[in-house]
Amino acid sequence: MGRHLYRKSTQQMRLTSRLVSFVSRRTLWSEGQVYAVVPEQLDILDGVRAAISIAFLLAGAICLDIPDLAFSVVAAFWTSLCDPFGGARSRFRVMAKFAILGAIVFALSSFGAHFGTVAATATLFTLVALCCLGRSYAPAFGPGPAQGSFISAIAVVIGVSTPRPFEGALQLGGCFLLGSTATILISTLIWPNHTNAPGRLLLVTIYSRLRTMLSALIDLDRSPVADSAAWLQYETLTRRAVRIAIERGRQIVARRLLGSKPHGHAVDVASRLLGNLIALGHLRRSGGAFSEDSVTLLRDLDELLREVIDCLDSGAMTSARINEDARSLHRAAEDQNRAFGRCIEGAAIALMSLGGTTSPEQRQDVLSTGLLATIFERPAMPSVVWHQALRVATAVTACHLVEGWLGVTLSYWGTIATLVVMQPALGNTWARVLERATGTLLGGLVAAGLLMNSPGDVAMALAIVPLAAAVIALRTVNYALFTIFLTPMFMLLSDLIRPADDLIFLRAVNESLGALFGVVASILIFPTKDRVAISDTLRTAVSANLSFASSVRRSRHGPHSAEIAKAQADAGVGSSRAEVAAMGLSLGNGAIASSDALNSVLLALRNVCGASAVFETLGDHDPQVDTQRADYYEAMSSVLEMQLRTWTLGDLPMPFPKSGDELDQAVADLALTVQAFIRAYGRGGRGYGGQ
Repeated sequence: MGRHLYRKSTQQMRLTSRLVSFVSRRTLWSEGQVYAVVPEQLDILDGVRAAISIAFLLAGAICLDIPDLAFSVVAAFWTSLCDPFGGARSRFRVMAKFAILGAIVFALSSFGAHFGTVAATATLFTLVALCCLGRSYAPAFGPGPAQGSFISAIAVVIGVSTPRPFEGALQLGGCFLLGSTATILISTLIWPNHTNAPGRLLLVTIYSRLRTMLSALIDLDRSPVADSAAWLQYETLTRRAVRIAIERGRQIVARRLLGSKPHGHAVDVASRLLGNLIALGHLRRSGGAFSEDSVTLLRDLDELLREVIDCLDSGAMTSARINEDARSLHRAAEDQNRAFGRCIEGAAIALMSLGGTTSPEQRQDVLSTGLLATIFERPAMPSVVWHQALRVATAVTACHLVEGWLGVTLSYWGTIATLVVMQPALGNTWARVLERATGTLLGGLVAAGLLMNSPGDVAMALAIVPLAAAVIALRTVNYALFTIFLTPMFMLLSDLIRPADDLIFLRAVNESLGALFGVVASILIFPTKDRVAISDTLRTAVSANLSFASSVRRSRHGPHSAEIAKAQADAGVGSSRAEVAAMGLSLGNGAIASSDALNSVLLALRNVCGASAVFETLGDHDPQVDTQRADYYEAMSSVLEMQLRTWTLGDLPMPFPKSGDELDQAVADLALTVQAFIRAYGRGGRGYGGQ
C-alpha cells in the first residue's frame, strides 16, 4: 500500500470544491462559535434567484416612478434570507408565513408611528417584543437561514421610521406582500433548486477535515518538540471542528438534501472514521510514538482519504480503486500491534462501506430546531426566549428614543444594529459586535467607492443587484462576509428610498450607537452569571460522555453499532458545546473561563471520550464485569450532575473493587476535576462562582 504515497491524482477537483476545502481547513478555529465560517454552505444559485426577483422589482420602482416599490425590494430580499432550504412545500410554507407576518407588522408599525412619538415608542416596543417571542435559540452547528420572526422585528423598526396614515400603511403592507410573493414564486415554482452542489461540498468538507485531523496526528507523532499545548489544540480544536462538521452534515442532509440516504450514509461513515482517529490519538498519547511501519499505514490512510475526497468531488460515493486500496490497507493492518491494527482495520472497513446507501440508523435527533423554527410553531417558551425578547425590545426602544432626541439621520440603522447584535449570551453579543464592525468597515469602503461619483438611480440599481446576489449566497457561510456585501447594498437602497448626505459618516455613527445600546442592555438587563451560563453545558457534557462510556461497556453488538455511534456523537457534541461556552464566557470577561479548574474538566471530558473510543475499538468484553462498571459510570454521572446543579460537594460512588483499566481511570479523573471545579467556584469556594 505504500506505493500509494507517490501515486498522483488523475482527477482535478472542481474550483468551488478546492476553494471550499481550502477555506474549511484554515477555519477550524471558528467552529462552534457565533462567528463560524461554513464555506460548504455557499450557494451561488440561491443568490442568483434572489437577484432576479430584486432586479425585477427595482426595475418596476424606477421605470414606473413608484418609490414605495423599493420596500418591495427590501421584502424580496428579506424573504430570501428566510428561505429554509429543503423541499418546495416546506420552503413555501415558511416563506409564506414570514410574508404574512412581515406585511402585518410593517403596516401596523407604520400606522402606529403616525400618531406621534409616544404611540411610535409603544408600537415599537410591543411589536419587537412580540416578534422576538417567536425566535428560537436552540443550539445549532453553524449559521442558518434567518428566522422569520427576527426579520419581522427588523420590519417593525423600518415601519416605525416610515409613519403613514391608514391608507398609506396598507399600501406599504401591500408592497411588502408583492416583494415577498415575487421571491416565493421564483424560488419555489419558477426556478426551484435541484443542484447537487450542496451535497457534494458537504462531503468534501467533512472528509477534508478528517484528512486534516489525520495529518495533524502524523505531524505530532513525528515532531520531536510536540508539547502539551499542541496536543491540547489537536484534542480540542481539531476534534471539535470535525465533530461539528459531521453533525452539521446531518442537519444539511435532513433539511436541505431531503434525507438523501447515500449522503446520510457517507456522513455516518465519516463519524465512524472520526471514532477511529480519536482512538489512534488516544493510543499515541498514552502509549508513546508510533513505529515506522505504523506511520507508513497512517500515511497510506491519508492517501486513501485523498482518493475518497476526489471521488466525492466527482459526484460518486466510491470507486473500485478505493475499495481495492481499502482492502490492501486492511490486510496490512493485520501485521500491526493489536490496538493500532484494530483502529486502522476499522477505518478501512468504514471506507469500504461507502458504496452503501443506507445507514444503521438515520439519526434525526441532533438536528437543531432553530434552523426551521417558524413563528406559529412553538410548543413551549423557555425563559431565555422571553428574557431576550424583553431585553431586545427595551434596548431597541431606548436606542430609538436617544437617536431621535439627538436628531441622528437614518436612525433606524442604529436601531437595527441594536436588534441584530444582541444575543442571549454576553460573549456572543461581543463576538457579533466585532463581526458586524469588521463587515461594516469593509463594506463601508465598498459603498464609498460606489457612491463616489454620485450615481443615478439606474447605476445604483445595477450595483444593488449583484450585491444582493452575493449577500444571499453567503448568508449561511459567515456573518462578517455577509455584512461586507450587505452594508453597501442597504446603503445604496436607503439612498434610493431616502436620499441623504454623508452616508458613510451616518453609517458609522448609527452602527456605533446601536452596538453600544446592545452591549449595555446585555450587561444590565437579565444578565447571565458565569456559573449559570456554564452549568447546563457542563452537566450535559458530563452526562453524554459517561453515557458513551457506559454504552461501550454494555454493548453486545460489536463496535460501530447504531447505539454506540449515537452515544459517541452526543459525547463529542456535548464536549464541543462546553468548550464553546467556556470561550464565550472568556469573550464576556468571565472569571471562570480562564480558570485551570474549568480547563481541567474540559480535558477530562475529552479523555473519557478517547478512552471509550479505544475500548470500543478493541472490543474486549467481560459481560459481568462490564455491566458492573457501566452501572458505576451511570451512578457517577447522576452524582456529578447533581453536584454541578447545586454547586455543592458530596460523596462519590464507591469505586469498582477490582483493578481498573484506562477507561476507569479516565472516569475517576473526570470526577476529581469536576469536584475540584466545584470546590473552587461553588458554595464556600473562592469568589462564589466568580460573581
